[in-house]
Amino acid sequence: MTAVNSDKKPTLRLGVIGLGGATKQIMPTFLSHPEVQIVAATDLRPEACERFTADFNAPAYANIEDLCRDPAINTVYIATPHQWHKEHALVAASHGKHIIVEKPMALTVEDCDAMTQAAPRNGVHLMVGHTHSFDPPVLKMREIIRSGDLGALAMI
Repeated sequence: MTAVNSDKKPTLRLGVIGLGGATKQIMPTFLSHPEVQIVAATDLRPEACERFTADFNAPAYANIEDLCRDPAINTVYIATPHQWHKEHALVAASHGKHIIVEKPMALTVEDCDAMTQAAPRNGVHLMVGHTHSFDPPVLKMREIIRSGDLGALAMI
């Protein structure tokens, strides 16, 4: 599925790093967005790469470096085990790719600092996790809490 904006060009041309559970959960959202195109993927599991290639008619790279060299990709979605987030984000940033990384961002504050420093140094944006902050139920909760109708907020 190719999503395009009004200029007939996808805004986010995603390279997916990690084809596990988190990716399966977010993929329908990516596919439904009119300005997102899934361009390529990589995973350590050959069977996951083969399935991706068959499903998307797009390349599945053997490693992250090769995926990040693909000029068709402008953004990567990192959904690998948490201990690899820093390494994968640094590789993506060094190749000029914007980064969406699943939560948690990393396992240490130092790793998070390295990631947040690499993004501006390489002229890319870094976004952590998919957020539900603007989902309708969360917006409604925010409205109810702000109204004070239920009393003062005590804990979240």
